[in-house]
Amino acid sequence: MNPQAFETLPGTDGEFRDRSLGLVVFGVIEILIGAFCALLVPLSLLAWWISGREAGESTTLRSILPVVVIYLIMAILFVWLGVGSIRARRWACDLMLAISRIWLVTGVCTLLLSWLVLPGFLRGVGVTGGFSSEVLSVAIGVTFAIVSLIYVVLPGAFVLFYRSPAVIATCRARDPRPQFTDDCPPRVLTLSVVWGMAAISVVAMPAYDWAFPFFGRLLLGAAGAVPWIGVLAVCAGLVWGSCRRRPWAWWGAVAATVVAAVTTVVTSIRMRPEDMVRALPIAEDQMRVLASISWPWVWVISLGWIAVWGSMLVYLVSMRSFFLDD
Repeated sequence: MNPQAFETLPGTDGEFRDRSLGLVVFGVIEILIGAFCALLVPLSLLAWWISGREAGESTTLRSILPVVVIYLIMAILFVWLGVGSIRARRWACDLMLAISRIWLVTGVCTLLLSWLVLPGFLRGVGVTGGFSSEVLSVAIGVTFAIVSLIYVVLPGAFVLFYRSPAVIATCRARDPRPQFTDDCPPRVLTLSVVWGMAAISVVAMPAYDWAFPFFGRLLLGAAGAVPWIGVLAVCAGLVWGSCRRRPWAWWGAVAATVVAAVTTVVTSIRMRPEDMVRALPIAEDQMRVLASISWPWVWVISLGWIAVWGSMLVYLVSMRSFFLDD
């Protein structure tokens, strides 16, 4: 190895490979992701406007506006983190590592879900649009490749880079000042980011008429908005409590996970996916496509929810020592 690639900087123990260039490269990638998310804002509004002109009320502003807000939040977040990475700010690297870990886990789950649902969805589109089986096969392969790149390869690269001891040492050397993430261990910070993302996701619920799975039924409209606002308040409180490692935050997280597990599993057992889709405010043309999908069996969906919430409970149990002093 080239000895010139190693440096000793104040505030570090011994020598390490300076990763300043890597921090700039990954920071630029994050800024580009943010720019792409920002570009989706006017494109989404343009698609809504064109859809409205061509098909009347097929897509309402209420359905597209929450998605636009989430794109805007993502744009600001990634640009902010990208600039922080370029400047080797420890808080930016800590947050990006936490986000990337969540991104990777959810990406793997998304890939598995796509494997179950996507072929049926694309075949439904093919039936509606009259596409041949060869075209559909190519579309399925390309879609899986894109999903794998965005949801697995990209976050995996972020995780491998930002968890590197050399990257951590470089950031400590270039940014030795106290940071707001210093008192929050990496796993606890990741948990806090989970609750923060859950809170932000509530913004999208008006697009689905506030559909809330409630122990075997879907609450819609004002009836669904009330529990979703409660979810927002709970998640915001868990972000604050988890960052400060309050015991009540751990107990609250366990209780929230158990309640979410029960209500989603019971709803998935008692309601078929087709019935849930019909209850949502979806345009007629989109409804025809969704109606042609071959949905997974109810027990497959239920087992999927059990696996998701069970994994969350295992993760919380493994973090008990961070919150509770025995």
